[in-house]
Amino acid sequence: MDSKKSPPTTPSGKKPLEVPLYVPPAKQAAQGKEVQLPEVVNAPSLEGLEIKVPAPEGFTAEEVQERFLELARPFATERARLPTEQIAWGDEVLLNLAGYSNGKLIPFSVKTDVWMPLEPEPLLPGLYEAIAGQVPTEGIVVDITLPDDYPVESLRGAPARFLVHIQAAREVKYPDLESPEFLEAFGRGKTIEEATQSVVQQMADEHAQLLLLQARQMVLGEVARRTEVDVPPELIDEEIRRRWGATEGASVAELNFTDEEQEESLNSWLQDEEMRAEVELRLRIGLALGAIVKRDGLKLTPEFVDKVLRDEAESQGLAPADVAAAFKADAQARARLEQVAMHLMAVDYVMKRAKIEFEGA
Repeated sequence: MDSKKSPPTTPSGKKPLEVPLYVPPAKQAAQGKEVQLPEVVNAPSLEGLEIKVPAPEGFTAEEVQERFLELARPFATERARLPTEQIAWGDEVLLNLAGYSNGKLIPFSVKTDVWMPLEPEPLLPGLYEAIAGQVPTEGIVVDITLPDDYPVESLRGAPARFLVHIQAAREVKYPDLESPEFLEAFGRGKTIEEATQSVVQQMADEHAQLLLLQARQMVLGEVARRTEVDVPPELIDEEIRRRWGATEGASVAELNFTDEEQEESLNSWLQDEEMRAEVELRLRIGLALGAIVKRDGLKLTPEFVDKVLRDEAESQGLAPADVAAAFKADAQARARLEQVAMHLMAVDYVMKRAKIEFEGA
């Protein structure tokens, strides 16, 4: 659906050089606007900062198998489905989709250009089952009932209609996972049992890192709880607008939703209580850390900035020298890097003063 408005033009049909009077809702939200941050008069105390992290649950056989296949995916072969070929379970499909319930967009349901494996999704029962047997480049309408554990509480048990455009599909074939050839290339053991154990160990290592992140979030949540500051709704709205503009807003604009539909999508985000609570917590944490930095006189060092830069380069698989040169040439990027570094330094400062207990450790 095309937008009901279009950018202004001159009588000759050319676009004027001045700033356009009209900006689509998605682009406007992504650009953001200036907001006034509230002031934290008294930085929160870090005394007696103690948290207990719940013991993790074990891995199910299904989770191990899923992770095994994920790691083995680079060794699989793929073949594009022809426009006349039916799509089968196990294929990967490239989709655009949008969900509606009671005539309104379902929050967070709009996706564009997303590849996904064709397998059942418990939160959307019947949706992907309807794609099996279709052909690529086809558009379909799928009616389902959202389950009782759907993340958006107000939509639990509600009827939903999904508009799905299947852009492409590919058949994926894994090698014999027990063959010596695959196991040698996989590099995780000479037998399937050894390879599986290696995958389980990697999952355990990853889960340990997630527990550390959970501990950090719990500590920061407690610091936020101790922070006396009113976070205005307007600030929460603006942060959600920017998130929407950079994600679902970009998708609905790409799909040529009307301005009214774009606003409806945005409003579904603004009215989601879970998102509002999560955004408010993040804002409160940021304000708390800023107050702690000011109260305790924390100073950002070049060494810490360089460490953040090296970590970023490593995560992207880039040479630190190349990344450093890029940041040096871009003053705005350098300023953002220093802002991130200051945040991380404040987090480290807080974490060193917290007592953390891991249940079951």
